[in-house]
Amino acid sequence: MKGEYSLRRRLVVAMSLTFLLGLGGAMVYYYFEALAVGTHLDERTLQAQARELIEVLDVTEPGKIMTALPETLAKLYTGSDATSFYSLYDKAGKPVARSPNLTIDLPRIEAPSTGKIGHMSFINAEPGHIAALSVLVPDGYTLVVGRSRPDEDALAFTLIEEGLEGLFIVLVPFVLISLLIIWLITEWSLRPVARASEQARTIGPGNATGRIATEWLPTEIRPLADAANGAVERLAMAYAVEKRLTADAAHELRTPLAVLNLRLQQAKMKNVVDWPTVEREIATLNKLVNQLLDLARKESAEHDRDAANMALVNLSRLVREAAATVLPLAEQAGRTIEIDTPEGARVRGQPDDLRDMIRNLIENALFHGSGRVKVSIRPVAEPAHGFAIEIEDEGVAVLDDALFTRFRKGNSSSQGTGLGLAIVRQVARNHGGEAAFVLGEAHTRIRVYLPTRQRDA
Repeated sequence: MKGEYSLRRRLVVAMSLTFLLGLGGAMVYYYFEALAVGTHLDERTLQAQARELIEVLDVTEPGKIMTALPETLAKLYTGSDATSFYSLYDKAGKPVARSPNLTIDLPRIEAPSTGKIGHMSFINAEPGHIAALSVLVPDGYTLVVGRSRPDEDALAFTLIEEGLEGLFIVLVPFVLISLLIIWLITEWSLRPVARASEQARTIGPGNATGRIATEWLPTEIRPLADAANGAVERLAMAYAVEKRLTADAAHELRTPLAVLNLRLQQAKMKNVVDWPTVEREIATLNKLVNQLLDLARKESAEHDRDAANMALVNLSRLVREAAATVLPLAEQAGRTIEIDTPEGARVRGQPDDLRDMIRNLIENALFHGSGRVKVSIRPVAEPAHGFAIEIEDEGVAVLDDALFTRFRKGNSSSQGTGLGLAIVRQVARNHGGEAAFVLGEAHTRIRVYLPTRQRDA
């Protein structure tokens, strides 16, 4: 497939290229070292040649020089294939002697006045490009010695070839072993990734709790594994919410559907339809389905919201809007709703969800309480800075925290669905808060705490 590639292959190629680049750099360094060694050898050879000639030169009288060379030394300066040369100059710079293999004297090179042997230099003479140096000898004579020098690159490569004859015997196995080690290192380095892939492959509906272990993963791979675990966690929670919704819907819809079916059967038998009752049953079903869907949506959104990106909402305005929505119910029941809220109560959150939460709280007080319903907002400092929304009615105090569980009713014969307070608590938790009954009160009072994520400037 287009775009596919092997991470191991890339690592092997990168490491091999790095290895070969280092090897090439070493060879370049060795080449220049060979050049330096060749130059040094030339100079030392010429210095030895000059010392040998100084020992055999004999100035018997001014202007008369004995240049007879020993047999072992004469071989170096005779014959067409000889590579060593010398020329001797007097004080006036006139050539007075030269080696037998020269037809033209070597160019005169100024010698150090200290009597030491001069440094090597390269000159163009009759034999060609040669290395030469000079030295002062007794009576002010200047001795110039030379030696044919091959091309510098040729000399360097000759030295390299001589040095690499045995090196290649070691180098080839070394390169092969290094490539094998590179392959094994990449396999060992990627082993945790392969293990993580196996763990990820086992995660599914039958193993929803499985996760990728990150303890032994490389630091560079760990963020990807953490992100994958987070995604799996969110999917598992959504899957659990969906299963719970399906189970709850099947359980809770069974009774009202059975009742509605019974009424329709009765209407068919009597040929008379009790429309108000049927409409009431359908309205109950419709409310139950809508609240189930609403609760499922809020539960799924619990871990998907970023508080920093939530809007800054005015709680006081939301309380008044929610109260206006249920005001007809209060007037129909002959009840009153009292609102006591400051204007500066602002938190970050989802305004629609917060409005639904407050409306459910007021409806709960109207349906299950009695007397006046009071809605108030006050700032709190514990457990963190925020605001507390309190809804109180004048009915008998109810303190059963289990009523915040879905489908739990204080009175099983009531017309409610048992989902209102579950929605209230879920919305509070989605915003980092909590909902609970207030203990020690004569009447029913519910308090919802919402933290202030960012104060309004």
